[in-house]
Amino acid sequence: MVSAEPRSSTGGARPRTRVGVAARIVAVLLLVTSAVTGLQAAWSRWAVCFVETVPPVDGLPDDRAAACEALQDERYDYFIPSDPWVPIADAAQREGLSYLALGLAVALVAGTVAERRLARALYAAVGAAAGALWLGAGVPTLHSGLTAEPAAFDVPAVVALLAFLMPLVTLGLGIAAAGRGTREGRLEGLFWVAMTLAQPLPEFFLTLMLWSSYDSSPLTGFARCVAVGGAAVAVAATLLPASRRPALLRASVRG
Repeated sequence: MVSAEPRSSTGGARPRTRVGVAARIVAVLLLVTSAVTGLQAAWSRWAVCFVETVPPVDGLPDDRAAACEALQDERYDYFIPSDPWVPIADAAQREGLSYLALGLAVALVAGTVAERRLARALYAAVGAAAGALWLGAGVPTLHSGLTAEPAAFDVPAVVALLAFLMPLVTLGLGIAAAGRGTREGRLEGLFWVAMTLAQPLPEFFLTLMLWSSYDSSPLTGFARCVAVGGAAVAVAATLLPASRRPALLRASVRG
């Protein structure tokens, strides 16, 4: 009896080109860069909440618990900082670089989906929008870090609305990718779910559930970078032969 031909890991979609492979390698490096610089920024602010160390700015209480609580105030936030703002070392510069690297990585991954033409166009468009939001946050954050001055503008309402809705869009892409029933789809689904958790609104609620706060949770920044690190692993796994991928992802769902 002749057995049916096994399904491709990309579900019969167009194979990724060498340029696409190179773009994904760059995306992995950018995701790792984003995670590392973001963790450095978060540690600059929140280290006193976890270890015995000197408070990051003058005027904070000497007591660790009291200093940690004081740092939760929005004056110390470095996500597009607004007036009044108290800079913390080079946290804003690193955070801005983290956003810029993440925005470029999202666009590269979305633009190299091994799918049919219409699906590729959809992923590329959404990836460009999601990447643009991160880039739009990264530029003023980096500028504020370099100048030690708050952002000179308010976030436009339309941008705030897009940022509010984007987690629903990226989550939908994750579900759709995983629903393709292929190894590639599962990995890309994990990437988009990670990108959903990395966004400011989901991170805000997630960190408050894990460590309650009157303003910013001491887990802010760390949660995003963990998600970005997971996204880097998922994208890197798409570049591996199927036999070397995690066991959970090796078996395809039969049609």
